[in-house]
Amino acid sequence: MAERKISKSNRGFKGVWIPSHIWLDKNLTIQEMMFLVEIDSLDISDEGCYASNKHFSEFFGLTNGRCSQIISSLQEKGYIAISFIYGKNKEIDKRVIRVVRKLNRGIKYSKGGYLENAKGSNTSFSNTKNNMSSKPDLIPYSEIIAYLNNKSSKSFKVTQKWKDLIKARWNEGQRLDDFKKVIDVKTNQWLNNQDMNKYLRPATLFGNKFDDYLNEYRPQINSSISDEIAESQRRLSEAYEQ
Repeated sequence: MAERKISKSNRGFKGVWIPSHIWLDKNLTIQEMMFLVEIDSLDISDEGCYASNKHFSEFFGLTNGRCSQIISSLQEKGYIAISFIYGKNKEIDKRVIRVVRKLNRGIKYSKGGYLENAKGSNTSFSNTKNNMSSKPDLIPYSEIIAYLNNKSSKSFKVTQKWKDLIKARWNEGQRLDDFKKVIDVKTNQWLNNQDMNKYLRPATLFGNKFDDYLNEYRPQINSSISDEIAESQRRLSEAYEQ
C-alpha cells in the first residue's frame, strides 16, 4: 500500500459515524465500508461529493484503478449514485457522488466539502445534457416481481408504482434476499387462505410493514431432518431415564 496523503481541506467535523446497518452489512467489504464513510463525510451539501479518484487514491494509499473498482462496486450494489456535470466541449467537468442512504450522523458539519475538478481523469462523452446518471438504476425490480409472481401464482407487471415501493425499501437498506424472505413468509401464511390471498401483492408486502414481515422470517427445516432430530432427542431422554 502506498503512503497516504491527507488533504488539509476544511471539512469542519470532529469524526465520522458508522451506523450499525453499515458496520454489520455483509454485502460490504472493509474497503467499501471505508470508502462509503469517506464519501458520506464529503457529501454534505446539495452539490454532493466532488472528490476524484486521485483524492481517494491519496487518502487511502491505493491505486487509482483500485479506487475506481471500489466506487463502481458501491454504485452497482446501490449504496451510492453517480452523475456527471459537463463543461464546454461536452467533456466531464465534475463527477458527483451521493450516498443513497445517508449515515444519519449526529455531528454538525461546516458548509462546503472537498471539491476537485475531474478533468483529465474521466472519458469524454458526446451526450449534450449537463447532468446524467452514469448507469441505470440497478435495483433488481424485475427479479423481485418475478419471484413474487412465481411464489403466489400471480402476474404483476413491473410498474412505476411497484418500483417506487421497492426503491423505498432498498433505500432503507433492504436487499434482494430480504424481499425474497418477506415473499416466502407471507405466501406460506396467505397463499391457501381465501381471505388473505388477495394481499399477496406489492402494495401490501413492500409497504411500511416490510420490516415487520421480514422479522417473521424463519428458515424452513426439512421435515425429515426435523423428525430425525426429534427421534434422536427421544432416544437420549430414554437413555438418561434408564
